[in-house]
Amino acid sequence: MKKAIHIIAKTTWVVFLTLAAFAVNAQEKYTLSGDQVIKVSGTSTIHDWDMVAKSGMSGDIQLKTENGVITALEGLKLTIPVNTLKSGKSSMDKNAYEALKSKANPKISFELVEVLGITPDTVKVKGKLTVAGTSKLIPLEAKYIVNGNAVDFAGKHEITFTEFKIDPPTAMFNTIKTGDNLTLSFNTQFKSAR
Repeated sequence: MKKAIHIIAKTTWVVFLTLAAFAVNAQEKYTLSGDQVIKVSGTSTIHDWDMVAKSGMSGDIQLKTENGVITALEGLKLTIPVNTLKSGKSSMDKNAYEALKSKANPKISFELVEVLGITPDTVKVKGKLTVAGTSKLIPLEAKYIVNGNAVDFAGKHEITFTEFKIDPPTAMFNTIKTGDNLTLSFNTQFKSAR
């Protein structure tokens, strides 16, 4: 009987230590929450323009933080409905949605493929960006701040319409033409459930 109790106690202790080690190393799920801003900026033959999304986005990420620093990161996914991007001009929005083939591809998405580096204030990753049904691997760098159970990210990246097989939008019988170059910028916040 004593031997059985000793074996049970020893087994319980091993299980406890294993779970404790897992808890220390486990990454925690953070979900997109709070104020978000995703902006697409470009040019045209008459003026520069911005389209901004402030709602409707969804996403999550697996993170581990220690003392206000990200120490591990994986599983990032972010989705933006195309029709949440707004310029403030309905005709421009309509042209943009048509160019982005929003009926067939209603969402823009980014999914982490590889972590390239983490410093006390910056993460560098490679991810799959999908726009208008075309996916490209892109590098992305973001500054971050850990604030309690939230992590704020900010950054930008240059792309072109044509690398995603999109014809730059035109208007007024092709008299107004959009430039090929775009800047994607973002300010996002992810929160854990704890």
